[in-house]
Amino acid sequence: MKVSIWTAIIVIIVGLYDLAYAFNRRQDLQDKSSCFKKRRMGIVGFIILGIIFVLLGVFLLFVGER
Repeated sequence: MKVSIWTAIIVIIVGLYDLAYAFNRRQDLQDKSSCFKKRRMGIVGFIILGIIFVLLGVFLLFVGER
């Protein structure tokens, strides 16, 4: 599998952006509103996507360029 190094870097940047977005939204969890659970699930979703993208980008860095 031949993947450009730039593709791997872009995937890592997107993953880090998702993680940064989720961690910046943590303060929304402090509000005790009616849609508290929906917000928490949205933030957990961004954390999961961020982790997947970062791991995939690292994988592409090491395996893709052979």
